[in-house]
Amino acid sequence: MPLHLLFKSLLRRKMVTALLLIQLAMTFALLLNSMLLAQQTRQKLQQPTGLPLQQTLQVQLKPTSIALRQYPALGDLLVRQLEAVRAIPGVVAVAYSNQSPLHEGGSNGNIHDPDREELSKANGVPLYNVSTDFFAVLQLPLLAGELPQSEIAIDGIAPSPVVITQSLANKVFDGEPAIGRQLNRGPVAAVVADFYGQRKRNEIEINFNSVQVAPLWNADWGYVLLIRTTADTVETVRQALPQVLQQVDSNIEIFSVRTLQEQLQRLYSNEFGLASLLSLLSVLMLLVSMISSYSNAYFHTLKHQQEIGIKRALGASKRRIFTELLSENWLSTVLGAIAGVGCAVVLNQLLSQVISIPPLSWWLPLATCAILLLCVTVATWYPAAIATRVSPATATKTL
Repeated sequence: MPLHLLFKSLLRRKMVTALLLIQLAMTFALLLNSMLLAQQTRQKLQQPTGLPLQQTLQVQLKPTSIALRQYPALGDLLVRQLEAVRAIPGVVAVAYSNQSPLHEGGSNGNIHDPDREELSKANGVPLYNVSTDFFAVLQLPLLAGELPQSEIAIDGIAPSPVVITQSLANKVFDGEPAIGRQLNRGPVAAVVADFYGQRKRNEIEINFNSVQVAPLWNADWGYVLLIRTTADTVETVRQALPQVLQQVDSNIEIFSVRTLQEQLQRLYSNEFGLASLLSLLSVLMLLVSMISSYSNAYFHTLKHQQEIGIKRALGASKRRIFTELLSENWLSTVLGAIAGVGCAVVLNQLLSQVISIPPLSWWLPLATCAILLLCVTVATWYPAAIATRVSPATATKTL
């Protein structure tokens, strides 16, 4: 059937068509953004972090005694905790840190070359104070220099040597050798491979990290123990950790014991939850749209049986009748999808104010439209099949 006749057929039932188009547009917008968010969340969870996610446990804890939160009592507590954890069967390495990687926010600051501050400044770089085994726990390859071997501060005045990641070294020193160069936080002792520090909008900046092997002077906000285990003892060590740490000193509060894999999933839990919610709403909207398309096609067939009978009497084949009815629904779906693009852009802008979500890509509207067309085709297949069974004799019933 020519396109102008399809439009004319739709205009004969303006209200029904308008409601169907609105429903299809809303379904399109929800479906497109849920696909976009699900794709982004999947990519985030599968992105390389540079960390042994499955075999590394992080324990978030805090001394309940004020005295234990300050050095040197805190330093003594950490020594005893590290020794006790190392004795657990299956533990490969353990280290303390003022914060864990794979977090949103935390202790951070600016890193720059004092000789070219404005050109070299990296903002919001995570600042880690750790023990020497931190690099062994996270299996961070050494790319240049030598890792510091002592947590003792140098004469209490000179700044501790700094270990930075490769991305940060390239940013601050513009790709030139970093070893021995001076930063605002101290001299660069080593450069290690990139690892995921704090969550940022810029995917490059998540690998900006500054590490100093130094004592923890206070733990008012708590601290983290990072523990790498053998592959088959992760759960065993996890179960043993609370009791072992309480035996070292009962004046501590253990907030959580997680693998880094679980921490990564927790980091993107908002996106995952919202993607799941939008996906569920999209499925429901698709079902409602399919029911509406079915009802529209079914009642259209019943109401225009005489017209269909006349077409059959004039020689129209069953295949043509079938295709015409499907074509009307395909046209309404395409029109709904076109209107849905605008709705999808608006919804995308609203979501971007709440969470990090990428802009719409060109292929997603096409994929979403294809899904809608498939669902509408399935929904209207039976009414179209009924239309092919209308006999040419129906045209004479009112004569």
